[in-house]
Amino acid sequence: MKWLLILIGLALIGAAGVGYVASIDLLTTEIGMLYATCAVSALLGGLVFLALAALTYRVDALRAAVLRQSSFEATRRAAPDIDFAPSVAVEPQWRERAEAPVDEARGEAEAPVGSEAAPTLVGRYSAGGTSYNIFSDGSIEAQTGQGDFRFASMSEFKAFVATKRE
Repeated sequence: MKWLLILIGLALIGAAGVGYVASIDLLTTEIGMLYATCAVSALLGGLVFLALAALTYRVDALRAAVLRQSSFEATRRAAPDIDFAPSVAVEPQWRERAEAPVDEARGEAEAPVGSEAAPTLVGRYSAGGTSYNIFSDGSIEAQTGQGDFRFASMSEFKAFVATKRE
């Protein structure tokens, strides 16, 4: 479609050039003025067709970008369904990390005895204005408008959500 618009636009601009050249010698007569007026009209029509071709090109590029984005969003949204049935009513608790004792002689923090490495971030999810971070140990952090919550497990999170819906 856009190539046809470009060809028509270029043909009209070419016809405008021919009409203008033909009107030069006859400019003092009525037919010369008619040629010049038609040349200007053809030139403007050609420019309009070229503008439509450019617009068509941009719309096609925008449509392709939207299709790529929607297919990306569709694959990103594919997540397992979560059952929010209440199993146990549990209030979220603020969990703070235990401070590691500091070896003052070396100025370094020692790892607490029997502690494991900090859990790593496995995934992020956003829904309904809430952002969720899921960690390798199964814990979940939720950043909401009411504050930040940390849940030790998915079942604790489900119970909290179920109590909020009631």
